Amino acid sequence: MNTKEPELFCRQVNKLIEHGCEISDYEQSIMILNKINYYKLSAYFLPFRDNDGNYKQGTTLLQVYKIYEFDRKLSAFLYGIIQKIEVFVKTQIAYYHSNKYGALGYLDHSNIADKMIEKHKKLIDNFNTEVKRNKELPFVKHHIDNYDGKFPLWVAVELFTLGNTSQFYSQMKTADKKVITRSISYITQTECTYSQLESCLRCLTTLRNKCAHFGRIYYSRFKWFPSLPYEEEYKAYARGRNFIYLYPYLYIMKVLYPSPESWNGVVTELAALIEEYSNYIDINCIGFPDNWEEQLSRE
Repeated sequence: MNTKEPELFCRQVNKLIEHGCEISDYEQSIMILNKINYYKLSAYFLPFRDNDGNYKQGTTLLQVYKIYEFDRKLSAFLYGIIQKIEVFVKTQIAYYHSNKYGALGYLDHSNIADKMIEKHKKLIDNFNTEVKRNKELPFVKHHIDNYDGKFPLWVAVELFTLGNTSQFYSQMKTADKKVITRSISYITQTECTYSQLESCLRCLTTLRNKCAHFGRIYYSRFKWFPSLPYEEEYKAYARGRNFIYLYPYLYIMKVLYPSPESWNGVVTELAALIEEYSNYIDINCIGFPDNWEEQLSRE
């Protein structure tokens, strides 16, 4: 099988020039490519490509590097918010389910919707694999040594990924989903249905994984349109689109953020980040409308 040969940094710069990228400082360009894998950086050139594969006039390596830098900071910012939401949702699920079904009730297939039993079995198998993989962690070792490897749900969720949490919620009986959703809605001060919460968790998992694994957010298209309670605002955004950028996923965070009184501070921080890179980025490449601050802020 043929593979590409590695190229020296100077050849990588020359290749960019050949495709129409403007290089004002050759040594600076070498330093940029020393810091960032050429292949990774090339993805940030996508908005600047013409149909023939060359770059649009005025495209500079410095601008693309600044977009990468913005994307990295944006990803870290979003990940911090998602972590808060993840901890919050796990807490609500573990508290309700444990009190209704007992500490180990999450292992019992009879506490799951009938059509979800096979998926639930896979989830528990994955959980047991995680226990083995993390057996040297103090809290895991403690429960293996002292409780015969039995993990109450409020402990087990510490080994759940957000994806696992989303899956477990989707596998619950509808009545249980509704109770958990009411509790979450009460704390977040945002009315949300159980089906909307299920959609939001699935979509948020996708974004979380992008952020955690250094995936590109800028000019990145997402597979799922989340179902959201902000119907009119959301429908106005979604109308006529056949793909999804980041913006609607910010609505998910607005819906699920566990400290609604401080949400506007989150919006302010995001606005500051966007302003810092306003000379380099195009907010349309993350799907943001011009009045995004007004739309995302809470009254």
